[in-house]
Amino acid sequence: MLIRAIRVNDILPVRRFDVEGLSNVIVLAGRNGVGKTRLIQGLINYFQNPTAHKNIQIVVNATCDKEKERWGKIQLDTTHPQDAQLLQRTLQENRFRRNWKSSVINIESDRSIQKINPYAFSFDVVDPDKEEVGWNSTFFGLRNRYQDTIHSIFRKVHAHKDKISEKADRLMRKGEKSMDLDFPDPLAPFKQAFRQLLAPKELLDTDLRGQQLKYTQDGQEFPITSLSSGEREVVNIVFDFILRNPSDYIVIFDEPELHLHPELSYKLIQTLTGLGENNQFLFCTHSPDIITASLDHSVVFIGPSNADGDNQAIPVSEYDETNYALKLLGQSVGIIALGKKIVLIEGTHASLDKQTYGTIIKDKFPDLVLVPSGGKGLIRSFSMLVKDVLEKSIWGVEFFMLCDRDVVPPYSETTTLEALSKGRLRVLSRYHLENYFLDESILTRVFSSLEPDDSWLRSPNSVRDVLRTIAKEMISYAAALYATAHFREQSGNIDLMPKDCHAKTKEELTELILKKAAEEQVRIQNAIEQQKIAEFVDKTIKSLEDSLTSDTDEWKKLIPGKQMLSVFASKASINVGRLKRAYINEALNADVNPFHDVIQIFSQFSGRAG
Repeated sequence: MLIRAIRVNDILPVRRFDVEGLSNVIVLAGRNGVGKTRLIQGLINYFQNPTAHKNIQIVVNATCDKEKERWGKIQLDTTHPQDAQLLQRTLQENRFRRNWKSSVINIESDRSIQKINPYAFSFDVVDPDKEEVGWNSTFFGLRNRYQDTIHSIFRKVHAHKDKISEKADRLMRKGEKSMDLDFPDPLAPFKQAFRQLLAPKELLDTDLRGQQLKYTQDGQEFPITSLSSGEREVVNIVFDFILRNPSDYIVIFDEPELHLHPELSYKLIQTLTGLGENNQFLFCTHSPDIITASLDHSVVFIGPSNADGDNQAIPVSEYDETNYALKLLGQSVGIIALGKKIVLIEGTHASLDKQTYGTIIKDKFPDLVLVPSGGKGLIRSFSMLVKDVLEKSIWGVEFFMLCDRDVVPPYSETTTLEALSKGRLRVLSRYHLENYFLDESILTRVFSSLEPDDSWLRSPNSVRDVLRTIAKEMISYAAALYATAHFREQSGNIDLMPKDCHAKTKEELTELILKKAAEEQVRIQNAIEQQKIAEFVDKTIKSLEDSLTSDTDEWKKLIPGKQMLSVFASKASINVGRLKRAYINEALNADVNPFHDVIQIFSQFSGRAG
């Protein structure tokens, strides 16, 4: 069976959730606190007793002939009591473990693996393939089924050996001296899945005496307990599925990405969706990767509730306007699931910057989620999206962005750009984030326990002199960066698209494009006229030299800090990453914190009303 529609009322904080046209893969997403887990638990409770929960109705389609015959039709709508009763009778029917059809499997978020007790073998070991189990055994979560899964594999292998022995004994009594070993390996599907998940590791035959599952890697054997916790988790999930050989079932999977590396999470989902037939998966997730990869299926966000009782189910597609807007920022709509307030960290080294910002602000602003956003070019896209993204809350989620000073054209004011975004886009007052790491007093404190008393790294004046020397040597490089950014901004992108180019001949179109190209050539030549460039470079170098001559701290803001800090770290014989970590620790305990204005920006983001 397959869920086609879900109608829910008052599973708080979800007041109304109404969605239809669902596919065989459903991704339920939304930020923390919006009610995903309670909605999922409400559905699980409902499937255990469809006639007892009047605030939930679903529409299910039959996916096999047996369901059609039992129902007398191809669809049930549990708004009608008789359809709810038909669904309940279908679900509450005991099944053989090996033939799990027309049911629900629950994989909860708590999938911690417990210690396995040894299985006590006896003469009447039941073959798991022939074992009848309770209809609700898959409703209580995977954690409760872990030991049963491993024991069932042992029993499956034991039953396989019994079959071989019984056949050999029967043939021997008939006087036969040989027999065909036409017994398929009971572990074959488990080995294949194990390889698909964890290659190059390979699952080995079961050691019944030692009651261990083992695998091989690089020619060595290891017990399955030596796998990482994430690897053991995905193996258990998939082995549980293989034992049941499920088809025409619904699996509800809460946070499949939890505890797992993104690649392992992807392999798990690919493996599960490839098992059985006519199965439907409902994933409840925060993972932007899973959400984005599922946009050609049914992705439904849970929006915040309001007093008007609006539908909180928001179906999203690849071509949704919000998804398109976020793509211009180098993001996907999946980012919405990360939190209520998302701060995009601009910069080509954004992932490193995220770590640095996170260390600086520590746990001061737990409501803010920092997300790397890519390169400097995104600032133009971001300013275009003020109306579509920054000025409004998207399904209860607010966006902010923090950029290095180098995204703004030289000598231009950042206030206009920040005002345009109504304070949701902020630009650092310094060229790079690393420019905040150039305080000589803090640097001296970093080296106070690392260097002898007579080291130049223990003297603030000596450290400042070295930094100023580095800055002087970088003036020409800095001026080149400023000039390049300025004239790139002035010239803009080349536009060869002519007006009125419909229904033209080849010759006419060529003429229009060449005319447009000539106009662009004149425009660009005027923008990058040599005299203008020379004057700009002269002005920039003089400004940088003056900042060093006057020996204020202005040069620490203007000269690119990323390169300055790298050169300084080299002279001090210390790794840049280690220097940054030590610097932040000292800065946070200093009387004057050099990161004060950075922290202030995050404070303003956090303090804005939702």
